[in-house]
Amino acid sequence: MRVWVLISLMDTQQVANRLHELCSAGQYHEAMEELYADDAKHIEAMAMPGQDQILEGKPALLKMSEHWGKTNTVHEQSVGTPLVNGDQFLCQMSMDLTMGDGPMAGQRAQMSEWCLYTVADGKIKEARFFYAPC
Repeated sequence: MRVWVLISLMDTQQVANRLHELCSAGQYHEAMEELYADDAKHIEAMAMPGQDQILEGKPALLKMSEHWGKTNTVHEQSVGTPLVNGDQFLCQMSMDLTMGDGPMAGQRAQMSEWCLYTVADGKIKEARFFYAPC
């Protein structure tokens, strides 16, 4: 006897909507835990102090996210409505924050970036970030 198990995978629009929901609530780390594939990677516009331009693997991404959350203070943030195209979606994110470490430690800054996410098998496989330096 065969038993078929149906696994419900989120499509790109559902992943985009859930990311928007979590990030709009300031739950960036939780979004990464829930929505990222184990082999996901981030590709930054440039290498940050103490960090490579490309970071690979969910454990490394979660470690980076945890460090970022502990060292920076977010005063205000916004997440734009995601725009979906096939297996990718794009959204704009902005923050007013005080940096906790690096060359801008202790300084307040306004950051805005466009984020391009690629989804496969119901999970985010890649995130590319486009921004100008502070």
